[in-house]
Amino acid sequence: MPVETRVDRSLLLEFFLTFSRFEYALKASGLFVRHPQTDPSRPAAAEPDWDSFAASLRDVFKLDRTDSLRRACEYILESPPWKQVIIDGAVAWETPVRPANESEVEFLLRMVRCVRNNLVHGGKHNIEVHEDTERTESLLRSSLAILRECLALAPRVKQAFDEAAI
Repeated sequence: MPVETRVDRSLLLEFFLTFSRFEYALKASGLFVRHPQTDPSRPAAAEPDWDSFAASLRDVFKLDRTDSLRRACEYILESPPWKQVIIDGAVAWETPVRPANESEVEFLLRMVRCVRNNLVHGGKHNIEVHEDTERTESLLRSSLAILRECLALAPRVKQAFDEAAI
């Protein structure tokens, strides 16, 4: 049974494939975090280390390098994706705030992950809250532009990304 979407399916597919290849590339290039298992006989779970990756780009990521990148970054900085939170025992939405010690690229990559989390974990499935498909598509396009720029700035990660089987 085909799943209906209100957002452009090819854009969704491009975002999901790019994001998953990116996470693979981070781990394959050594940027991963080990999370210990509750069972010490099991190996630690590996997750991509987005925070270290973003911090490594602090001095080289220039959000105004191109007009399209500038527009993508400005969109996310000015209209970040909402984040699901729990308030008084109920799921609610909150606009993320950038702490003073977080660089633009660190915030932008955190927001790219928020876009992904909203899609994967069901945050974008409430039509009453997320009926603006144009905004969702703008968030997806902006996220893709930011990921592409980050790849261009990280040759080891880009090589692993290009070698990904997906």
